[in-house]
Amino acid sequence: MWFRRKRDKKRQFTSIGVSLTGATLSWQAQETEHARARQILHHLENHRMLYDREADEFFEAVVESADRLRSYLSEQIPPCESVELRDGLREVQAALREFLTRVPRQEPGDYGPFWAALSVMRARVGVAAGAIADAFGIPANGDLARIVQQGRSDT
Repeated sequence: MWFRRKRDKKRQFTSIGVSLTGATLSWQAQETEHARARQILHHLENHRMLYDREADEFFEAVVESADRLRSYLSEQIPPCESVELRDGLREVQAALREFLTRVPRQEPGDYGPFWAALSVMRARVGVAAGAIADAFGIPANGDLARIVQQGRSDT
């Protein structure tokens, strides 16, 4: 745990003060790209529509979850400092955007286009999540491994 904390935070000096009684230094702890990547991958893992077959049965919930995740990524991409994280998240966002574009409101019982678009989106997100995990040395455990495995098996 100690190593993780040290790796996840970096310190930036904000001010130096000198007085007759001594000198003072101030710094602010900032989140590193590694911590940001781990947090975002954890957030991806919490969206069951990316890997859970049971979630497929709830069309409206899947579409809503994809839209929420796309919005979340819009907030997470701008502060990214590394190209690997920023490009990986942009790929996830593009996959979600394409899914939402390809899946119009379905007629009851006509889910063929939905299944196809969902499979493509899951594979693209899996590849991008795997690339982010590899770039930052984050192990793909639990449900995240299912996302990454699916993306790697389709390539």
